Amino acid sequence: MRSNRLLAALAIVLALAAVGAVCSLAGAQNEFQVRISARRVSDGGTEVALQTYEGGDHWSDRLLPTERFLSDDAEIGRWQYSSPMEVQTPAGEQWIRIAARRVAVRGTEVALQQMREDFGWEDRILPTQRFLSHSVEIGRWRFSSPLTVLPLPSFSLSLDTGKLPVGTGEGTPRGLITPSGVPVAVLGRTDNGYLVRTPCGNTAEVSHGQPVYGAQIVLDPGHGGWYDSGAVGPNGLVERELNLTLSRAIQEELTDRYISSVLTRTGPYGSLLSVRAALADDLGADAIISIHHNAPTGRRSSTPGTEVYVQSVSRSEPRADSARLGGLLHDEITAALSGFPNIRWGRHADAGVLRVLLPDGQDAYGMVRRPNVPAVLVEYGFLSNPSEAALFATDGYIRVAAKATADAIEAYLNTDRSGMGVVSRPRVFDPARAPSRCEEVVLE
Repeated sequence: MRSNRLLAALAIVLALAAVGAVCSLAGAQNEFQVRISARRVSDGGTEVALQTYEGGDHWSDRLLPTERFLSDDAEIGRWQYSSPMEVQTPAGEQWIRIAARRVAVRGTEVALQQMREDFGWEDRILPTQRFLSHSVEIGRWRFSSPLTVLPLPSFSLSLDTGKLPVGTGEGTPRGLITPSGVPVAVLGRTDNGYLVRTPCGNTAEVSHGQPVYGAQIVLDPGHGGWYDSGAVGPNGLVERELNLTLSRAIQEELTDRYISSVLTRTGPYGSLLSVRAALADDLGADAIISIHHNAPTGRRSSTPGTEVYVQSVSRSEPRADSARLGGLLHDEITAALSGFPNIRWGRHADAGVLRVLLPDGQDAYGMVRRPNVPAVLVEYGFLSNPSEAALFATDGYIRVAAKATADAIEAYLNTDRSGMGVVSRPRVFDPARAPSRCEEVVLE
């Protein structure tokens, strides 16, 4: 969410009663109430803000999120979100954001969300008065009916560093970023620190690190280690390194949107597929996405040959949440990559959102088959294709592909939008097994 996306920004909403109704607030003293205020701006969009109740007929000055505009041409029905705002309540600090969407008849609808301790978001709370007509006077603030902020556990969220801290919480964390930057699952505490699962599936003791109490998204940079380079482009670009570069850029995009994420590896070292796949379950993630670039090249095409592999519940049926995530990723990525001119793409005839099955009917790829959480594997394009390999080596590609991926993830987490459907006929394919070799990396 960036200001140049005026639309997404935000918030918006404002439920808006004609002029702005001040309601009598009869609640328990420990209740903390807020209202959303909104106004139309000169370019046709909507600006939103938050106010807290101070007693009697008095409301605080408006709290303005950094990102607080909804564009007049935002997609109808798609929720957009403001940047989070910290408010002081009787229960302690709470983090709140405004949700808003354009509606076909009445203008803009708004709602409120509170951040949970795991950095996810509670369900949207809808004020009774929550619509702002597109015909109201420009510049005049309107107000939603009051809403009660729930007394969720209080926790600290530092936005100064630009990073969403996954290390805030109590008790034994689910994971740890070790002093050398390696993400690992925590198996328990010891007298001297933590017992963790290493990238090679062994156990080790680590004295300290950044605790991870949960993550919404786990990003898996495919391959890793000198013994598992993945594809190599004709320009010498190595998939192992490309996948990591792109994964880091996606993580930065997610951080900007206050979506917490963890990588399965943070360097060129290797990690067993079973360990990488388990990390999403260990952290209680909403989904895991494995990042790849394909080979060998499919037939020449004027459109990207992006493929997204999704989970199955049976030989004949895809898993619905994995398929929805896969469809959103395919839509956003292919639309974004199509904007690059003069690329001779590679493409297989059945490219799209796919299930790839072993002859026995199981999902063929371990990063799709193993996780219990929704999982997908994305092949952005063909690294073996000279035209695409040259593109993949550019900063422009990394920037565009990362933004498209983050757009899809944000839509998956925060909307009911669906994407491209799954190709009806699955591939039957037995891929080469992931290397069982693994060399331990220094943890601290």
